[in-house]
Amino acid sequence: MALERLRSWWFRYWVLPRDRRKYKAMSVAETFSTIYRTKGWGSDGGQFCSGPGSWGPVADRYCAFIVDFIAKNQIGSVVDLGCGDFAIGKRIVDGSGVRYTGIDVVPELIEHHQKNSADSRVAFRCANIVSDDLPEADLYLIRQVLQHLSNDEVGQVLRNLSNCSKALISEHVPIHPKSINLDKPHGPDIRRFAGSGLYIDQPPFSIAVETTWEWPLGDDSLLRTCLVDQSAMKQASASERQPAQQA
Repeated sequence: MALERLRSWWFRYWVLPRDRRKYKAMSVAETFSTIYRTKGWGSDGGQFCSGPGSWGPVADRYCAFIVDFIAKNQIGSVVDLGCGDFAIGKRIVDGSGVRYTGIDVVPELIEHHQKNSADSRVAFRCANIVSDDLPEADLYLIRQVLQHLSNDEVGQVLRNLSNCSKALISEHVPIHPKSINLDKPHGPDIRRFAGSGLYIDQPPFSIAVETTWEWPLGDDSLLRTCLVDQSAMKQASASERQPAQQA
């Protein structure tokens, strides 16, 4: 236990501040290109790796939930915002037959997918979900992406979802958070490391959501998936955001 506490202290007060200073000086595109190039989320033997959330029992359950949601709601097209290594997206396409567009801000990653994974049902596009126009679709998927952005960037993404009738937003959050929506610079880390989490139904976002699926990620955290419909997206686009809480 003493060793674990020491590791936690070292990460939070030495590694994390250094990483945040480095990535804060970079653009969103530079940040996530650097993370993939340096294997910042680990490696699975492929050229690109989005981290352990792309495989294992939780990924299995998530993909099954999304495939079932697509079938029940007669979803014909999906845009995956922050598609990453496409490990999750491929399973969703294979399980549902849906038309799929993967969006990511890393040019090399998108070029790789366009060469190796695109077909008549699957397309990829390089775009910044914070600021660029997004393609129309029946459903947006945003899985463990917003948690890597600042509160201001999250707010911009939420206001950028108007080309879709539904969005499923999934975040890794503590079961008993010490704070809600603690702000942070964009980067590889998430708010959970500081005992916080991203909850788009709480200030400064306050978007109406329906919690549709949750799955434990250990004794102290879970993957929470919320459904946001068109009316809530229009609310996000039109409303003023409250000042963000700083880390």
